[in-house]
Amino acid sequence: MSKPDRAKALIAVTFTLLACATKAAPNASAEESSKQCRALVAQLYQEAWPKGGTDDGGAQAKFESHYNTKLNKCLYLETVSEVIRSPALNRILPRETQRLADANEKKDYGKYDSWSDGPPVRCWLNQKKCSSKQEWERLIKPYMED
Repeated sequence: MSKPDRAKALIAVTFTLLACATKAAPNASAEESSKQCRALVAQLYQEAWPKGGTDDGGAQAKFESHYNTKLNKCLYLETVSEVIRSPALNRILPRETQRLADANEKKDYGKYDSWSDGPPVRCWLNQKKCSSKQEWERLIKPYMED
């Protein structure tokens, strides 16, 4: 192989490697953003629920983080499950609330609130109302998955 041919081959390999590196960078950036998102949501969870629930054990909370690459947002789904004892009704009432929020902007995208198996007391996502847990889950799915 002559010197000009080797130079051309070297240039071709260099450009190929640069093209590959350029394409890999966004994935690495998304992975880093996802890692930072998990850390931020863990911190928010610890601040809001240092014991993971209430002292009496009546409520338990969990946070699920997700870095949405399409929106370039760190989102989280807060789920609180609680049991309220009602002496007036002589029964125990289970309640579940969920909140989809932006971890950086501290902005709520939507809320779901339901007692037992009945229809939700509150259910909305970005000004769109919903009437069931299944509908809520369909609405939040694009935010919590890519």
